[in-house]
Amino acid sequence: MNSENLEFLQDNLKYLGFGDKLLLNQQLEEQVTKELKDFVLETEVFYDDETKMEIVLHFRRSDQLDMYFFNKYEALLRRGDDPETDRTQTFYISKGTGITLKEAFNLLQGRAVNKDLTNVEGEKYNAWLQLNFEEIDINHNYKVRQFSKQYGYDLEKVLEKYPIRELQLEESKILLFKALKRGNLQPVHFLKANKAEKMFVEACPQFKTINIYTSVAKAMQKLAKRPAPDVKREVPEHPGGPESEERKEEEAVTLEEGVEEGIEIPVEKSAAKKGSRR
Repeated sequence: MNSENLEFLQDNLKYLGFGDKLLLNQQLEEQVTKELKDFVLETEVFYDDETKMEIVLHFRRSDQLDMYFFNKYEALLRRGDDPETDRTQTFYISKGTGITLKEAFNLLQGRAVNKDLTNVEGEKYNAWLQLNFEEIDINHNYKVRQFSKQYGYDLEKVLEKYPIRELQLEESKILLFKALKRGNLQPVHFLKANKAEKMFVEACPQFKTINIYTSVAKAMQKLAKRPAPDVKREVPEHPGGPESEERKEEEAVTLEEGVEEGIEIPVEKSAAKKGSRR
């Protein structure tokens, strides 16, 4: 077994928000030791009493090197007992970087995430990403909208229009920006007639504004049942590239971010399976 490769994979899991859970790391080590061509690990994350994500992580052994790579993970968001509200997306990993677990949760909740990206030519740029739940590509993924700097969305200028208490102190202001860029639905306090009213806000790059809610429940109303989306018969514009087992790792769009903070730690259950998808 390649110990350095195992440590690299464990770092991948930590960076992407899967935490340092002993069980998941143990199962990873067991599968790497077997030297299979590919394998998957399964886990689930609970965010509240009604919301959880079921995750399938895909690992594949290189044909040229004695190394495994964490290529992608499938995230299924479940809310309550109504399967018609379930949402699923495959997120691709390149060189150990990609959409973190919490960012995947936020994207599947319908919110936008800000990421530093690198295209296939190696050029770096920043963009807001948001899933389009009305269009599905040939790989059964939601298409991804991108709003780059040229689109003209300036989160700081938008927030300055509102009497938000957290903007008055530099420390809380920075934390608010970071939270909204990760796609969080963030609690803030609006100052009204010498009173501080608690509200919830999220970034809305498409309309160059923020969405404001009086409660989390109000924000979740947008996750009502949707009609079956159209399937578009072209190569998807996905930040991780189209799904292909033969796709070269270095051809994928990569993402550059720090370690995700404040992640709800997963793994109420975990399991490993060889090669198959659920």
